[in-house]
Amino acid sequence: MRRLLLSLLLLTALSPSRAWCVTARDLSGRIKIDGFTNDYTDDEKIFGFNTAAGLPEEASDDSKWDNNDINQIRITWDAKNLYLAGEGITYGNNMVLFIDSVPTRGLQSMSNLNSWKRNFTFDTTSVNGDGGFAPDLFAATWDGNPTPRLIVQQSGSQVDDEISGGFFRSAATFSTNNRGRAMELAIPWRSVFLGQVGLGTHDTLLTVNGVTDTFRVFPKGTRLKICGVITGGGDNSGGPDSAPDNLRGHTSDGNAAVLLDNYAIVDLDRNDDTGLGNGGPDGVADWGVEPKSRVSFRYQPPITPLRFALRAIDFDRPAFAPDRGEKIHFSVELDKKLNPNSALDRARTVNLSANVFDMHGGFVRNLYLNVTRPAVSPSDATQDVWDGRDAHGRIVPAGIYIMRSVIEPSLSRETRAFVVVR
Repeated sequence: MRRLLLSLLLLTALSPSRAWCVTARDLSGRIKIDGFTNDYTDDEKIFGFNTAAGLPEEASDDSKWDNNDINQIRITWDAKNLYLAGEGITYGNNMVLFIDSVPTRGLQSMSNLNSWKRNFTFDTTSVNGDGGFAPDLFAATWDGNPTPRLIVQQSGSQVDDEISGGFFRSAATFSTNNRGRAMELAIPWRSVFLGQVGLGTHDTLLTVNGVTDTFRVFPKGTRLKICGVITGGGDNSGGPDSAPDNLRGHTSDGNAAVLLDNYAIVDLDRNDDTGLGNGGPDGVADWGVEPKSRVSFRYQPPITPLRFALRAIDFDRPAFAPDRGEKIHFSVELDKKLNPNSALDRARTVNLSANVFDMHGGFVRNLYLNVTRPAVSPSDATQDVWDGRDAHGRIVPAGIYIMRSVIEPSLSRETRAFVVVR
């Protein structure tokens, strides 16, 4: 009986179904960059199962396009490389994995890039306080391409579109509607932290546990922010799916703008593996940890995304006399009612513009353009007001005027007429 028990324990330890591994000083013998992810393990998945919701953190059928879905991102690392993979289907389209690695910089939008121009913007709210998402680089491939690219922001909208080779290694196997395919990359830490554009990490020769090796040292306590998308194949296209789920969602319109406002957060450095951290973070990616245990999210998936439309514009009066110092106040109403007691609903936002036109459609004044408002209470009494003056500061003639409110970028609009009297 004892021999049988020992045999069972040994078989359990060696069984391939025991899919648990940890980061290490060298994973090059296990992780093969070949476009398949069977060499990754369960704890190297960013998305698991949300027990509170009773659902997977990333569904495999939430895309707005058939046969185009990103359904898993895998991550692990060793002393030399970040290993990153995206799984899904990209039938005739693209997959992109964004990485925000350096605080207080990065892309705000893809709309003006000199390469890989797409209709995606990023929620950079509080990015200077490390609270937003502004990718510094992204991996990208298209259906049938075997070697994904690495695109690195240099400054502003200028990016360097790099091919697999000296700065990183990559492979992809996406092919029409075939499942079980992926793109994967081994990105040296120097490239993760933008060594190509001269930013701040360095190599240090260290002896740890009797072994001397070269380590890439980055700011202590560093975290990566990661998000993946499926995009259309052409410039200026949006996409049908993101992972983790964004709050505003996607549409089937391949040209619709998409805001990416959610991301995974990966803590790279909590431990003192090298002795450089005096018991705390040491500026080297921790080894001996399960990557999934280091993953959190800005907003915990799965999320029900909501795309809003304007229902109405309301005025505090039907007419007003600006030459008597009167003003007209207005408010906007959305098509969906939210729960102010829900933390997720309080986090939802819309971008609004308000403009005034005369009765012939002639432009009079922009009251505000593309301002971000909480969707749970989208009106702002300090901004939703007009004093009856045009763009040059002159009081307008008496007549009928049109107030227009728009959910940007041109997603929904409402107009309503009112009267200026003199």
